[in-house]
Amino acid sequence: MSCLRVQEISQIFTGWMKVTRQLGRTTVQTIFLECGSVRLVPFSPSDINLVKNLHSDPFGNRCTEFSTDCTIADATDFVRSAMQNQADLGFAKWKAIAADGRFLGWAGFTPISETSEISLNYCLPNEVLEKDESLANRLCTGLVGWFFENTYFSHLVAVIRTDNCAVREVIQDTGFYHRESKVIEGMQADVFQMFSPSMQSYLMSA
Repeated sequence: MSCLRVQEISQIFTGWMKVTRQLGRTTVQTIFLECGSVRLVPFSPSDINLVKNLHSDPFGNRCTEFSTDCTIADATDFVRSAMQNQADLGFAKWKAIAADGRFLGWAGFTPISETSEISLNYCLPNEVLEKDESLANRLCTGLVGWFFENTYFSHLVAVIRTDNCAVREVIQDTGFYHRESKVIEGMQADVFQMFSPSMQSYLMSA
């Protein structure tokens, strides 16, 4: 099943508003992407402990630039940065949740200050991927489509820690190619790149 991208747009972001009823009150939740029963929604301050727990194990730690286990301060900065990027850019790292609201991990986009580029990244625990082996591939494919449909960037990169072989494989399967290996924000990383459809057409016709 492919991911669903819905086109109701506001001046700040594209997404669609899902109305849910909770304790007799109507709440509005922005859903940026749906992959089957998995949804990508914005982070909020209440998610700090979820991020800390996710990034405190060795697998989750490889999804970030943290050289040691994620602290509460690291998790706070992560959530604050995601919320700020959402407000400033209209996209960010988004929280992945199941249909019943369970936290599954995150996926989305990060500005790379050193190169003025946008990086696609995700972090899903092993137990989530064991239950749905194609989820990471579907999310990345959906995110690539969302990005090029809703921004004017000529290309998208994926900055992957060199020891994160699982994410590297998914990124390459999605269509990214290896551009270079370098230290970015203190992290030894492999940089993968994908051109937008319009840029690919331009390069092919040049």
